[in-house]
Amino acid sequence: MDKEFLAKEAERLAKDPVFLEVLARIRKSAVEQLVNTNADDKTLILTLQVYAKVCDVFPDEMQAMIQSSQQKRAFKAV
Repeated sequence: MDKEFLAKEAERLAKDPVFLEVLARIRKSAVEQLVNTNADDKTLILTLQVYAKVCDVFPDEMQAMIQSSQQKRAFKAV
């Protein structure tokens, strides 16, 4: 896949209310489960933390895809 296609799809998803709601629900569920998880269940705690973290960094990664396809101008010395 080329950068332009990825950027266009990332831009579409960044504005898609269903996609954003799915991310929000996954994160909310993970945090709620973390609150109720037994402190000795380290594997589940790590798994739920990863779910929440992915939901947090997903928008940043999409923004990076959008920006990576934009033309970069050469800097000119003043």
